Order: sequence, then C-alpha cells, then structure tokens
Amino acid sequence: MPAPSSNRVTSSRKRSPWYSTAFIVESVLLLVFLAASLAVLTLTFSSALNRSVASRTSDAAVIAASSIAEHFAANPSDVQDETVLGDLRIVCTVTDEARAGGTMHRAHIDVFDMNAAADAAPTYSLDTSRYESEVS
Repeated sequence: MPAPSSNRVTSSRKRSPWYSTAFIVESVLLLVFLAASLAVLTLTFSSALNRSVASRTSDAAVIAASSIAEHFAANPSDVQDETVLGDLRIVCTVTDEARAGGTMHRAHIDVFDMNAAADAAPTYSLDTSRYESEVS
C-alpha cells in the first residue's frame, strides 16, 4: 500500500512546475495588460489637462478682449495701445475715419498669451467700431 501513495507524490511533483509556469505566464500577461491600461489612462488624462488649460486661456482672452471693446465703446480716445492682464497681452489698434456727419472710430484688438512663443499668433482677435456724430 505504500507504493500508490508514493506515486501520487511523484505525480503531483511532476505537475507542480507546469502549474507554476502557467501562473507566472498569467501573472506576466496581467502585468502587461495593467501597464498598457495605465499608459492609455495617463495619456487620456494628460490630453484632458492640456485641453483644459487651452480652454481657460481662450476664455480669459475672450473676456479681456470684450472688456477692452466695451471700454472703447464708452470712450474711443481713452483706450491704451497695449495692456497686460495676468498672462495676457492685449494690443489695441485704433483708427479714425472722418465722415460727412461725424467720425467712425475702429478698433482691432489682439490678445496674445505671454506663455506662448514670441512669434505666436493671437489667441483671440476682435474688431469693433463706434460712430460719433457731430450733430448734437
């Protein structure tokens, strides 16, 4: 009777390396899958962060240009050529055109992100005008 039990021990010892090899292979595959999933999630969150920063900059540029345009509409002669608000540089070019009954004031407003390259295109541009009649 002792012989059959020794066969069982021998046969289980023969199967052991196979099971441990399968476990290691499955563990490595799981590790590769988790690493790939982590890489995809990291890229997704990084892209979302970059878009969020660009969106905040665009929103701030639109608000700054609108503010300068409102100031221009109130008093065209009181607008500064260049203004800095936080990380934004606002350049306002005002031209006056004399007409028969008054003056047409035009403003071109460019907003630049100071964190961008020096030769970068404006983040936002706005054109506005105001007519002042000479008739009281």
